[in-house]
Amino acid sequence: MKQRYQSLSVLVAAMLLASCGSSSDDNDNDASTGDSDESDVSYTSLKINAADYDAWQYVSLATGDVLDLTDVEAATSTDWQLAFRRTAIKLNGGVSGSGTVQVALADAQEEFYDSEGNADVSVFTNAVADTEAEALTVSYDATALSFSTDANEPAWSDWYVYDATTHQIAANTSVGWLLRHADGSTYSKVFLDVANYTDITVRFTTQAADTVQFAGSEQTLSATLATDATVLCLDLDAVAEVDCDDAGSDWDLRYEIDTAARAVNIWTNGGVYGAGSGAVFGTIEATELAAYTSATMVDSYDISAHYAADSSSNPFTDNSWYAYNLNEGHLLWPNFRTYLIDLDSTDDSADYFTLQVADYYSLGASGSPEIRFQLMSTGE
Repeated sequence: MKQRYQSLSVLVAAMLLASCGSSSDDNDNDASTGDSDESDVSYTSLKINAADYDAWQYVSLATGDVLDLTDVEAATSTDWQLAFRRTAIKLNGGVSGSGTVQVALADAQEEFYDSEGNADVSVFTNAVADTEAEALTVSYDATALSFSTDANEPAWSDWYVYDATTHQIAANTSVGWLLRHADGSTYSKVFLDVANYTDITVRFTTQAADTVQFAGSEQTLSATLATDATVLCLDLDAVAEVDCDDAGSDWDLRYEIDTAARAVNIWTNGGVYGAGSGAVFGTIEATELAAYTSATMVDSYDISAHYAADSSSNPFTDNSWYAYNLNEGHLLWPNFRTYLIDLDSTDDSADYFTLQVADYYSLGASGSPEIRFQLMSTGE
């Protein structure tokens, strides 16, 4: 058979890379076979125009092509295995597609990083792409690797404590969070007073849109899951529980308790659920957060860009294929990590591909990753 607290400080947070260079004028995707004079390694190389910030480019490893699929068509298609958009990569499986593709990190390229996980600039800048391609030819033991697929990941963390004796959860009252509302311009500092398998109580103070400080009195909102329900949604602006399934609902917090699916989460409106611009900053110690006078300015430092939205995660996000700004040039540098792609996790005889991302500027500008891949085996 095939295998199958995050804490943010106030002034230290990672900013999402939004852009590198200019948009490419080359709208073509280019496929070729790599076979250099310096290496005997043969592989398929595919240059992908993924510069659009909204459109995904869907790739078939089996044919070596970028497929002409809309997002709607891709949702039910099993012809693609990976999709690319700027630096992001998603899989046709899990929450991102109807396929059964799964991926494992096969070669972590640990020599590219120091003992604390920091990029070794010299190693990155002196790496030879052709030499690094040799990792594509290794016959990896798939049974020894940890495969996974796309899964939704809430940005809101560390909000409950679990009692291993009673198997109950309770609110983590020692911490709090800053929440950006669905409208993208209203904020609240939020504390949890109650959180269990049926009930939630939040206590919050709001910073109105287009202002820079909290105002008004602290408010409390409680809600109980309906019988057989697994989610409820709260609108902090209206201080009310609202319908999660209402497309026009401007809910700000989605409370999910699905013990059957082992899902115990808090989601914001946007990223995974909802069409809003919700996000969260924290976890922050409760006593520290209580002293905050603003959700966007802390000690004269603007933290508004440091809020995190919910997202999907997979081995490409958990083990990034690049480092950024190594020589103050605001560029991406590939680390040539090798990933093992299992085309069908339900079929022991399905093909495996080894894959690397070797470049981010293959078509002359940012947002054009070059991937190279090779069929490793057919089954086990």
